[in-house]
Amino acid sequence: MPDTSRRVLFLNSGILGHRTVGGLFRDVAALLPRIDAVHVDLSGELSWADRAVRRVFSLRLAPSRGLAANLDLRRWREELNVGLLAGRRIARLELESGPFDVLHFHTQASAYASLRRMRQTPSIVSIDCTQCLASREAESSVSRASYYPNVVHDALVFRRASVITSTSRWAADDLLQRYPACAGKVHVMAYPVRTHFPHSIVDVRFERTHAEPGRPVQVLFIGGDFRRKGGPELLEAWHAGGFAAGAALQLVTDWPAAQDELPDGVRIVRGITPHSDAWKELWRTADLFVMPSRHEAFGMVYQEAAAAGVPVVATRLNAIPEIVEDGRTGILVPPGDQSALVQAMRALVDSAELRRRMGAAAIARVAGATPAAYAARLQRLITAALDTHDVYAA
Repeated sequence: MPDTSRRVLFLNSGILGHRTVGGLFRDVAALLPRIDAVHVDLSGELSWADRAVRRVFSLRLAPSRGLAANLDLRRWREELNVGLLAGRRIARLELESGPFDVLHFHTQASAYASLRRMRQTPSIVSIDCTQCLASREAESSVSRASYYPNVVHDALVFRRASVITSTSRWAADDLLQRYPACAGKVHVMAYPVRTHFPHSIVDVRFERTHAEPGRPVQVLFIGGDFRRKGGPELLEAWHAGGFAAGAALQLVTDWPAAQDELPDGVRIVRGITPHSDAWKELWRTADLFVMPSRHEAFGMVYQEAAAAGVPVVATRLNAIPEIVEDGRTGILVPPGDQSALVQAMRALVDSAELRRRMGAAAIARVAGATPAAYAARLQRLITAALDTHDVYAA
């Protein structure tokens, strides 16, 4: 790539936790040499017209859960609206300041209405899940079939993309199985971790345990979608294991429950902003992180736990085993297995030495997942997108 600056537009869907991802891409873009980056959060700065259109596309005509879920194609309609909004933003920005050299879409839905534009402009599509994998969460074969329009749109976007980045091998393997023609442009790139704590934090926790023998073991859960992140299973395991006798559980969530409805030793912490001082303090004081998710595309919070040197108890599903190394940086349990969840939590609550050993392994394992390392790879992929655009634009 020549020394002249390149204009790159980063479009982020801004839904399902991707606002945090948008922040990561801002950090990464700031480290890219000779890149003039423009960032658009498609969930922010909505006009009244944008909001009205979103409301129409989001009309619910079928149940949100159960055997008939999504039969109104609401998921496809919502994601198509994200793509249409992205198309309008691209057109407006190019009218104001000229064309972009590269478009970076996260996730693929933000490119749904830009297929023609992707012929003209080299494009990088960032994914954490395919629609085929997402459809596995459906509770019936009929509901799974309702994902077909999304699957078709995925195929069109992946064909047009010059480069595809996947946060996990799990998602990349499914993409390649279904779209083998994409093999030359798929790259597995886990998200970088923004906040790294010093390795010494692991020893500080261990020494604190011995200095304060009566202090309850601090267990942390962070998940806005309490049900999807396995919150109910965690509370059941907490009660079944009698953990309140020697531990305290903090739930960082928006789940609408009153304190007096919770088991002993559990409290809800609200109003925590990611990467704020209060958020960092939660990680400093935590001894153990538990989130037995029912469904999880990637799970950035497991990376954040590792960067804080906190061992993890999680479910063995989807991309989680790529983040949490079972028996080394945490303990993985089968989804829905309450007995295994209680046993895993008991092992870590009862052993400060096990927490120290796993915490040290976790913080060492994630040490290289920095924005700078991600930026170096992305720089090469921007060059690749520019070089291979003519091959994939047809």
